[in-house]
Amino acid sequence: MKVKTTRFGTLDVAEKDLMVFPEGLVGFAGNKRFVIYSKENNHPFFWLQSADDPKLAFVICDPAMFFPDYRISARKSELSTIGSTNPEDLIICVLVSISREPFTMSANLQGPLVINTKNRRGKQLVLVESNYGTRHPIPLKQETMGVPHPLLAQRARNSSSVENCLVLT
Repeated sequence: MKVKTTRFGTLDVAEKDLMVFPEGLVGFAGNKRFVIYSKENNHPFFWLQSADDPKLAFVICDPAMFFPDYRISARKSELSTIGSTNPEDLIICVLVSISREPFTMSANLQGPLVINTKNRRGKQLVLVESNYGTRHPIPLKQETMGVPHPLLAQRARNSSSVENCLVLT
């Protein structure tokens, strides 16, 4: 299918590569279909481009790339809309904000995205009882740049990595 975007032109996307967020994202409930896009195969940041709104795209990354101690807690019932609570099926990513200041970025650690790689359904969690913020500064280090990211390969991270990050209750 063709996905029109204002940033990247028209993208050819296989129907199987579309991701669905049944509840949308916070503040964007009407946008439910997204695709992960990157012009380069070896970068830690990717675009989460809406297939419903050509102007809507978010920068995303794997929080473990920059915050190795990042942990979230979710009830299994919160993930019922994505069809799995099996860590082997899930990836976690966060939205990134880029400042006007060079090399200044922040991550929304309070609103992580959990994506089921088997059926490509996702959900944005809102961690109300956490110490994480919506604009947590990203520590940019040379060694983190250019590392292949598992989202690009569209497969789950190894289960121990997800198990270390996601605590189901």
